[in-house]
Amino acid sequence: MRTLNEVTLLLHELPIPTVARVSGVAVGAGWNLALGCDLVVATPQARFSQIFARRGLSLDCGGSWLLPKLVGLQQAKRLALLAETIDAEEARSLNLVTWVVRAEEIDDFVARLGARLVAGASVALAQNKALLNEGADRTLRDALANEARAQAVNFATADVPEAYSAFKEKRAPVFTGRWAVASSRPSHRPEGSTCGKQ
Repeated sequence: MRTLNEVTLLLHELPIPTVARVSGVAVGAGWNLALGCDLVVATPQARFSQIFARRGLSLDCGGSWLLPKLVGLQQAKRLALLAETIDAEEARSLNLVTWVVRAEEIDDFVARLGARLVAGASVALAQNKALLNEGADRTLRDALANEARAQAVNFATADVPEAYSAFKEKRAPVFTGRWAVASSRPSHRPEGSTCGKQ
């Protein structure tokens, strides 16, 4: 369980957006790992179940935390206590799947989605992911403080001026995730210093 928990936390805290691609059966821990991704793409043939109760087990891989946040407490209880199998359309209607895409189109869809995410402002995307993950459990006051902190980080990158330039020039921005704020450390040794070269 410690290993599974570590994987679940790493997936949740990974600073880059993650996409789950589900074209078959996702049950138990497999489904919860998919739910731990930021976006979920499934085919109409996909099937989902919180199968634990049918195996004499309880939820793991974050299911007890994820499900109530995604579907509300009553639907979470239904899924966990009855261990029903649901199809992709019902999963989408419950906000457990982001898109349902035909099987022959899913690879291209996921590739295009990945390309859009890769082209995004990596620092801002990481900030957004963390803010949303943390904000679900915080007060509005906490969320506003976290948003202010995140914006300060974003404004320290070259991506913000690039976005403004691209908007003015009517072109797509090219984000690099590079820092724009120069280091405040001195580039030479201060007078009278006996320290080694910095």
